Amino acid sequence: MRFIHSCISCLALLFPVPTWAQENTSLELLGIQALVFAENAVATLPGEYNFKVSSTPTLPPLKPGKLTFEALRLSKDEPVGRFFIVFRVNVDGRPVATARVEMEGTWLGELFQAKNALQRKATITEDDLQKIPFEGIPPAGALKELPEDVRLRQPLGVGKIVTKTDIEPIPLVNPTDRVRVTLQNGSLQIVGEATARSGGARGDRVRLEMDGSKKIVQGIITGTREAFIDVRSSR
Repeated sequence: MRFIHSCISCLALLFPVPTWAQENTSLELLGIQALVFAENAVATLPGEYNFKVSSTPTLPPLKPGKLTFEALRLSKDEPVGRFFIVFRVNVDGRPVATARVEMEGTWLGELFQAKNALQRKATITEDDLQKIPFEGIPPAGALKELPEDVRLRQPLGVGKIVTKTDIEPIPLVNPTDRVRVTLQNGSLQIVGEATARSGGARGDRVRLEMDGSKKIVQGIITGTREAFIDVRSSR
C-alpha cells in the first residue's frame, strides 16, 4: 500500500494535476464545507435537519494559488426550503472574491397544532395544543417550542399549526402598576416598591418610579408586576 502511495506521489510530481481537476476538487470541498456550516448552524435547534447541495457551486476566474473558503452567512435564519450560504474565497490566504452555495433543507420533528378554536388575546398553554409529527418544510415561523407567557394575537382555528405571527408576549407590567422591585448590589439584595411608568413583557426593560425618592430608574421585568435592577450596571 505504501508503494502504491509512493508511485502516485511520483506521478503527481511528474504529471501535475490539471487546473480543472484542482478546481473540481475545490468545488467538492466547498460543497462539504457548506453542509458542515449548515449543520453547525442548527446544532442547538430542536428537531432534525437534512441538507443537500442543490446545484454545483461555481467560482469566478481566479489566479493560480491555494484555494480556501470561509463561510460568512446563511441567507435564512432557519435553513429550510431553498437557501444559500455565502463564502469568502481566499487565494494563498488573501480574500479575492465571494461565492455562494445553493442548498435545500428539510426538517423532521413535532409542531404545535390547535386542539380547539381559541379567541384573540387568549392565554395559550400546551393544554390548548397538541404536538403533531412533521417532515418537510414547516410553515414560516412554525413554533417548535412554546414560549412562556404568551397569548394569541389573533383567533386560532381548530387544526391550525401555530406560528410566531399567531402569538405575542403577555404584558406582565402595565403603566401605573405597583411593582415589586429587587435591587442587587454585589452580594447585597434589597426588595422595594415602585410605580411603573411604562409596561412590557418578561425580559423587557421598564421605567420605574421608586417610592420615596421618586427617582425614575430602569428595571428588567421578571414576572407579574415584578422587576429586577442591578444597581452597579445601572449607574
